[in-house]
Amino acid sequence: MRLKNEALDDIQGIITSGYGHLPQAAYLFVMMSNAEGARRWLARLSTSITSSRRWTVDGDSRKPRVAVNVGITAEGLRASGLSADVLRTFPLEFQDGITAPERSRILGDTGASAPDEWEIGGPRTDPVHAMLLLFAADETALTEICSLHRDMLESSDGVGELPGSMQRGYRPETAAEPFGFHDGIAQPRIAGLGGDGVPTGEFILGYENHYGLMPPTPVVPRELDSASFLPRLASPYHATKDLGDLGRHGSYLVYRKLQQDVAGFWQFMAREAARGGSTDPARIVWLASKCVGRWPSGAPLILAPDRDDPRLAERDDFFYADDPDGVRCPLGAHVRRTNPRDALKPYPSEQSLSMTESHRLLRRGRAFGPPLFDARVLGDASGQDLLKTLTGLTDDGQQRGVHFFCINASLKSQFEFVQQAWCDNPRFGGLNDNMDPLTGTPCPAETPSRMTIPESQGSLRTQPLPRFVTVRAGAYCFVPSLTALRFLGGGAGALLHPGLEH
Repeated sequence: MRLKNEALDDIQGIITSGYGHLPQAAYLFVMMSNAEGARRWLARLSTSITSSRRWTVDGDSRKPRVAVNVGITAEGLRASGLSADVLRTFPLEFQDGITAPERSRILGDTGASAPDEWEIGGPRTDPVHAMLLLFAADETALTEICSLHRDMLESSDGVGELPGSMQRGYRPETAAEPFGFHDGIAQPRIAGLGGDGVPTGEFILGYENHYGLMPPTPVVPRELDSASFLPRLASPYHATKDLGDLGRHGSYLVYRKLQQDVAGFWQFMAREAARGGSTDPARIVWLASKCVGRWPSGAPLILAPDRDDPRLAERDDFFYADDPDGVRCPLGAHVRRTNPRDALKPYPSEQSLSMTESHRLLRRGRAFGPPLFDARVLGDASGQDLLKTLTGLTDDGQQRGVHFFCINASLKSQFEFVQQAWCDNPRFGGLNDNMDPLTGTPCPAETPSRMTIPESQGSLRTQPLPRFVTVRAGAYCFVPSLTALRFLGGGAGALLHPGLEH
């Protein structure tokens, strides 16, 4: 079912768009200390939120120069006075929050990536109640929108920005993430936007998901919404109850600040090439590409197994079933794990495609920090400049990486499933000791994780993989519809826990 204009006007824009035309971004983290003040801030904020309204009407382009969206954590909903009875209708993983011990176990957030070590969102830092996502066409526009919302926070009682927490993100001109690989290619299409793609309910609450079911949604008893501000829940399981649908047109947002050890990544690839007797820069890039599953240009290995081919950089129309042993694209490669397509062992292709579809993610990430090297040099895999670059990289002490964001209607069956069952699983695809070489959590020293790369004369097995990516911050957020945001801002009243101030 195609989403109607009134639905798009109610859905936050971050759900349906990555704002590709707005390369600059800033993320403001908010703490609430007073429920009434928090609700007033949410009410004011609701008037400036960017919706999913179409930007081109009758050929007239109306793309905004800035965009504003917001996610609210479970702690934030509590702090804004939402009833405990309503909070209990949210998924348990959202109620727990991303730092709960069970969530850390599932996500592999241990060691240097443990929440205790986080800069933002961890148990040793101030709590994150809300997260403002600000996007702009240029630095001037970003400064202006940041100033506007900081002023709004400063003028709101009981609400404030966490000191020193603002994060910056950007979309590089090269479209490459810090390791140097073209990023953001394999994005699923939402069926409700164009009639073809992944079922709408996999990403937006209130619509059928992959299984033809409505995803669970948070609800509000009508006595807490006596003015019927929220739409009535349309569910056969609650046909006898009059409940307001707080989740409709909303979704869930995962935030992870992923710091990348760029020098360590390329030093490891150079050592592995040398261990095999090669100092050829093409071999170093080949090894790295086998770990990623695409070449630096973005060309998929399954279509270009031997060398990079920039003509294939944007191709996403491919499958893995005719490469069952990973000769072209290794079974453990990052992109093959995160989207197995038609080759999810041991299932036949059609079933594999169906199962994979139910675990897709909409990614909304941005890079942070200065690049350690010019990613364009990777396009000259035979040049001495490349060899000098890759073998001479040293860490400069600056943070760099990706602000990872993903949208999903189910934190548990989408984001958490992909991370636990596919990325952190050393036996994925029939392997024995291979975790995701980029985002997997390295195993204990007694059972190290390696990368297995099939070749014509057997398989190449790397030395134990070090940690290339470390989690530095995180949050699970509810992305309410504009209607729900106005409700949370006091639009219907009667939101408070008994005993909290009015």
